[in-house]
Amino acid sequence: MDSVLQVIAKASNIRTGENPPYTVESFLQMYPQFVNVPQVVLEAWVKMAHASVKHARYCDMWEMAMGLYIAHFITLYLQTMAEPDMPAQTIINKGLAKGLQTSKSVGDVSVSYDFNTVAQDFDGWGTYKLTLFGQQFITMAKLVSMGGMVVW
Repeated sequence: MDSVLQVIAKASNIRTGENPPYTVESFLQMYPQFVNVPQVVLEAWVKMAHASVKHARYCDMWEMAMGLYIAHFITLYLQTMAEPDMPAQTIINKGLAKGLQTSKSVGDVSVSYDFNTVAQDFDGWGTYKLTLFGQQFITMAKLVSMGGMVVW
């Protein structure tokens, strides 16, 4: 019976197991541009990455995948940063989704964004397509993934 369960587990394409150590310090060595992000935020995303990015799947690419995953979500976090005393509308605007800037004017200020161009190759990947870190993570994930299987 154990061998049947092992076959089913392998066919499911689910990878489990413990990850090697990876800390905020590990992340900041590769991405020092995030050194001023609050420690509590960095720690939260490192924990989330450990739960989401498994060494058993990424093997030698695991550290890079961890870094890209965290950098992606920290970038989204930074896009929403606002001072607590800012007007409510400014805080709301910080949290709104943005696309790829396609045009800009100076007189009477006008900016256009395209949400489709960036996303075409990454359909189904949610917010990962919104940052360069996320796009790199998607590319790496596509390299190591395989669709789920049904065992009869």
